[in-house]
Amino acid sequence: MSVTFTNVHKTLRQKNEKTKVLDDASALFPGDKITGILSPPGGGKTTTVQLTTGKLRPDMGSVRRESLVSFPVAGGGVFNNALTGRENLAFLCRVFGFDPLPIIRFVIDFAEVGKAIDKPMKLLNRDERTRLLFTSAYAIPFETYIVDETLLGGRGAFRERCVELVEERMQTSGFLIFTSSAVLVRRYCNEFFTIDRMKITQMDSADDAIAAIGEDRLKFGAGDIDGIDENSDDTSVINPG
Repeated sequence: MSVTFTNVHKTLRQKNEKTKVLDDASALFPGDKITGILSPPGGGKTTTVQLTTGKLRPDMGSVRRESLVSFPVAGGGVFNNALTGRENLAFLCRVFGFDPLPIIRFVIDFAEVGKAIDKPMKLLNRDERTRLLFTSAYAIPFETYIVDETLLGGRGAFRERCVELVEERMQTSGFLIFTSSAVLVRRYCNEFFTIDRMKITQMDSADDAIAAIGEDRLKFGAGDIDGIDENSDDTSVINPG
């Protein structure tokens, strides 16, 4: 299992501005390891996430997914705010080829959302939305989970259960953790890459990755948040292939 970037070029275009993000970048991310991909803020992390999931396509080169990769954990953009949590989950399960019934039952029980599962997403309060989004990503048995900075979420007892669930998933699945946090990479990862100056580079250790970026260019934090607000993410394209 792996995600392979081969000679990838990507430039973002907004109105009259062009920003080159990757220039002839190549990497083989193992799909069955806990891989930390460290990048300074503004270094191309989220664009590389979007290339990994299929939301974006390279201008040149290729991205090949040889494992079933998730949408970004807690990425609100894959949920339609006009639909209920149940309807969103049923749609996602159909897209990725899973029976929705056991996954929906798991989400209701684990997230303790009760009748809120049948509310439109736009009517959920911040706590309900956070618990639903984090649980939904980990409820679907992906081979490789994609993390864009935020691995854990919620408060109190739910946060503790979320930690246990992530640790359980790390025993059976791979993670690609794209982050600007040295703490997150040191705490969880056993494979290491950097994204910097339009290149992706494999590193031997967390310390090597942090030194290559420069600790002063990274941010504090441990990859967790208390809550997710409505419209916290742009609409995402789901590409299970």
